[in-house]
Amino acid sequence: MTSLSGRRRARRAPVADRLQSAPMSVTPRSGRRVAAVIVGGVGLVLGLAGAAVAHFVPRLAVAEHARLAALPSPGAHAIGATPVGTEVLVEGRILASQPRRFRDFVAYVKEEEERDTTQRQRGIRWKVVESVTPSLDLVTADGGTLRIVDDSYAIISPSTRWQDRSKIIDTSYGGLVSDEPVFVHGRVAAGGIDAIAVGSGTRAAYLETVAGQAGVAWWLGVGFQTVGGVLVLVAIGLRLSR
Repeated sequence: MTSLSGRRRARRAPVADRLQSAPMSVTPRSGRRVAAVIVGGVGLVLGLAGAAVAHFVPRLAVAEHARLAALPSPGAHAIGATPVGTEVLVEGRILASQPRRFRDFVAYVKEEEERDTTQRQRGIRWKVVESVTPSLDLVTADGGTLRIVDDSYAIISPSTRWQDRSKIIDTSYGGLVSDEPVFVHGRVAAGGIDAIAVGSGTRAAYLETVAGQAGVAWWLGVGFQTVGGVLVLVAIGLRLSR
């Protein structure tokens, strides 16, 4: 009886061994299909995103340029006749006697370099740690003096920069200097302009920059579509390959 049961176990053992040793393998063809789905999906998303960017963002930039270009640009003598709250885009030159706040800056933004937690690698991002934006006096084309009355405006595209590399973490300053031509986007307020943003350069140069954003957005969208199209073609090639 014992020998009979032993022979049965002996006959069953190879079957169990074969079941346990059967490999769970993925064929090259099925692997290519999975890769094709992933690559094609990414390409499709990039293509759709690029189409949206190329179609909508340039229109928004053109509309914003037209809106800004239509804003009035009163000088110091005409600002008093402009209703309070009116949105304006004016230009002028910072008064030469404007007090300096740091080095040559009469207004500035201070940024510090962000690094990884080990402090071993220099970062490529900067964070704002201080913003000094006092009231400024501008000399306008009509010879009058126009005041920026608030102290919370943004500084756009400053032409003057200074970087301090003497510390462990690099520090960068960007801002405005006296006797520099600037443009001001803001609203008329009692005593001057409540500024939203102040930037280096003229009103015309700022409007040209805004208009150029439409072209940049279009090319960015086309770039996304191109990369997406290439990925879709790669996915088709993977799907058709044997």
